[in-house]
Amino acid sequence: MNNNLEKNLSHGGNVWKAAEELGVKVHDIIDFSASINPLGPPTYAIEAIQNYLRLTEHYPEPSGKEFKLTLKKHLEIDPNNIVLGNGSMELIYLISRLFYKRRILTLAPSFSAYGKGINNPQIIRIPLDNNKNFKLPIGDLISNIQQNDLIFIANPNNPTGNVFKREDLLHILQTAAKLQAILVIDEAFMDFVTEQNESLKDLVYKYDNLIILRSITKFFALPGLRLGYAIASEEIISLMEDILPPWRVNTLALAAGKASIEDYEYIEKSHKLIKQEKEYLQTQLENLKELKVYPSTANFLLIEILNSNITANSLQQHIKNNSILIRDCSSFPGLSPYYFRIAVKSRIYNEKLIEQMRCIFK
Repeated sequence: MNNNLEKNLSHGGNVWKAAEELGVKVHDIIDFSASINPLGPPTYAIEAIQNYLRLTEHYPEPSGKEFKLTLKKHLEIDPNNIVLGNGSMELIYLISRLFYKRRILTLAPSFSAYGKGINNPQIIRIPLDNNKNFKLPIGDLISNIQQNDLIFIANPNNPTGNVFKREDLLHILQTAAKLQAILVIDEAFMDFVTEQNESLKDLVYKYDNLIILRSITKFFALPGLRLGYAIASEEIISLMEDILPPWRVNTLALAAGKASIEDYEYIEKSHKLIKQEKEYLQTQLENLKELKVYPSTANFLLIEILNSNITANSLQQHIKNNSILIRDCSSFPGLSPYYFRIAVKSRIYNEKLIEQMRCIFK
């Protein structure tokens, strides 16, 4: 692979590359590097894919109207305030191209894709303090907002997993509005939060400088299908629709997305399982004195290695030989080479990870 392309694809979940390097099948890889629901895709989503296979001889529904109507019931958001994307990553790239003028303002550490899709953007990163569990530095952030900034904030934040308070985000939004700055709240992991009181999605009717991003594929374990969406004012949605190509979301993704959102039993079961397994992982890892586990509201944990002789990269390489992948977080601005992230998986896989960690750490 081209080195520049490899660099741009710095992300968890590359089971294909790992399988090739290890000489094993993709299904033999235990992937803790991508934060995907351990339950796997909903049964109803798989059935929907099978039922719609014959319809792939037709073009997809151009705007995803039926899926948007399902989102309307799920989110209580008008379809005219929703735009679909071939994964939320497509929308992140588009937003950068549409709204970048002078600067991008974001946090460190946070998702590395903010600012991608444009050449040499000026990116200002406001540091999060690990000694304060990466709490949002509301004063520092607000004081750094300038005219026409494009602001990206992940909530819950990735890779730290903490949720920022609605009242703090609202303060940022109001300040941004006065300076004609666009605020993008990336809620890709919000579905993993049982109580979603911190979301700002209901404010898109009041603030025309607010964009909310959501992902279907993480919570419903469908990353291979690529489906995400943005919520914003009708003006912003119309602008995005005009730039995006039709048929960008395929028929199977739309069918699976609709079936997934309507599967309330799956949603409830997911929250219960992830809560249980996250507590198990956190308890077991905290017993290892050479590791520090940070609190998380999402389906992943950020962990700091306290033994300076072991880096996240060396740990990653060591356990990869056992077909286990973790996310080395040294590529995240603001994190040292001693941080890594793991997804919450089912008990049998979590136990295998803990077994490996016990062999390495005290």
